[in-house]
Amino acid sequence: MLKFLNINIEGFCSIKEPLYLSFDQNQIVWIKAPNGSGKSSIFSALVWCLYGKTIKGVSDVQTWKEFRGKEYYGCCVTVRFQKGSSLYQVIRCQKYIKVLDDGSKGNDRLLVLKDADILNIKGKVQLQQEIVNILGLTQSLFTNSIMFGQGLSRLIQESNADKKKLFEEIFDLNYLNIAKGIAIQDKSNLLLQMNKLESESASLKRELDSNIAMYRELKDKEKYFSDHIRSQRRELRHDRKKLLAKKADIESKIGTSKSKELVTLIDMEAKLRSEYKSAKEISNIPVRDFIKTVRDMIRNKQYSKALKNLTKIEEAFSNMDILSDQLNELKEKIYDTRVSESTHNKYKALLKDIDDDLDEVNSKLIDLKNEKIEVVSPTYKAKIKSIQKGLREVDEDYHNKELEFKDYEWLINDPLGNNGIKAYLFDSSLDFLNHELEKYSDVLGFRISFEIDLGTSRKEFVTLIERDGRIIEYDELSGGEKQLVDLSMALAMNQALTVSKGINIAFLDEVFESLSSDNIELVVQLVKQVYDGKTLFLISHQDSLPFSNVKTIEVEKRNGLSYYKKL
Repeated sequence: MLKFLNINIEGFCSIKEPLYLSFDQNQIVWIKAPNGSGKSSIFSALVWCLYGKTIKGVSDVQTWKEFRGKEYYGCCVTVRFQKGSSLYQVIRCQKYIKVLDDGSKGNDRLLVLKDADILNIKGKVQLQQEIVNILGLTQSLFTNSIMFGQGLSRLIQESNADKKKLFEEIFDLNYLNIAKGIAIQDKSNLLLQMNKLESESASLKRELDSNIAMYRELKDKEKYFSDHIRSQRRELRHDRKKLLAKKADIESKIGTSKSKELVTLIDMEAKLRSEYKSAKEISNIPVRDFIKTVRDMIRNKQYSKALKNLTKIEEAFSNMDILSDQLNELKEKIYDTRVSESTHNKYKALLKDIDDDLDEVNSKLIDLKNEKIEVVSPTYKAKIKSIQKGLREVDEDYHNKELEFKDYEWLINDPLGNNGIKAYLFDSSLDFLNHELEKYSDVLGFRISFEIDLGTSRKEFVTLIERDGRIIEYDELSGGEKQLVDLSMALAMNQALTVSKGINIAFLDEVFESLSSDNIELVVQLVKQVYDGKTLFLISHQDSLPFSNVKTIEVEKRNGLSYYKKL
């Protein structure tokens, strides 16, 4: 149930002074005024407040500058309505400088309140969409189904697509379009999820193969580890045995060191060389000089001194021969000793190398004794099981989503397809509309019905007008008859909207204009039949109307501004 309660208008187009109007009156409200006095501004303000544009598509709705005067505060329109059990209030302002109920200036704000709480939705576009969602009516459907006048005179000339969209909205079939859109989106999302699962499955399979290969390699390594250790230990023991044998052989040959003996021999050689040098220096005195010296001693009767010199020379020559033999013998001994010491050092170095090799072999044997393989294959086995479980879950999820995907394809192509539920409900809805139009045939004198031409590929809408057993075209009708057809279509659509949406108001703008008295009587009968017990705003410049229990609001235009007075 969509029940409009009231509207407050201030500074809207020609309505400068605040105007309050109740929508919930359950009777005909005659808005009486000459043409151009602003009598349809109320409905235009209602449309602007709810949708942001007037019935003429205008968004700038402030009172014209030349008519504002000094005390002009901008435009503010407030509409209150009930949807279900909730009360809503829509406030739309345009350069409004007064303060609203929330304590802030109106400016160019749009507020929506639900049960006195402001909806926390940011952005006018999002807030406007929320209003449409709450109402369940687009601006096109709202204007075409609630107000008849210039806004609806084009209904028959609307394109096939626009008519279809309008009828779908009237009969609340748009939810099927939404459902189909949601289903298509869900199907698309499902396909993305399936692609992701397929990629995840392939990745898990690669990971599984890699872990199986690693598990087998580790298992083989663990299986042959002990044999490998024993084989290495046998090789190392064999190497140690060879090294020990070689060491024993060298130790048997190395003997003792001759280093001290060699030092002694070298010292002896140095001493003999010194003695040999001294003897040689004595023996190297020139013979002539020596003979002369000895002769002079004899002549001087220095026989003892001369004998001493001769003895010294004789001893020097004798010592030189002895020292030379000793030096040669000592050199041979030094050479033999040096050779022996070199061999000893060589064996000693070999022993050190063997000891180093033995240390290395022993260290390796100790390491092998202490070495234990880290058994990790069970970890990989557990990981393989985990991957296999994950792979089964992914493949099962993919299979379930594949089934769900096929269900969506069926849903989109069958129940939500062109020949599914929507087609059935659409045909039923047209039947309802035609049933309403059939009710008017007794008053109008001719029948009006909507049909779909199934013979065309686009399934065009056809408006059939039957009079006196003959189908006639809309263009063949007179101006007054066309107006009757337009009004009948609007009334039937309003009835359908009342049933589907529960709307409690309607506006008829100048429906009697250009009609003959007979046609005016027909319109009166239709209005009485359709709007009995409902709130109908009848906008007309007629001096009188053939209705009883009518509330009249007179509109007067003064100095470019519209003033409303209840009579």
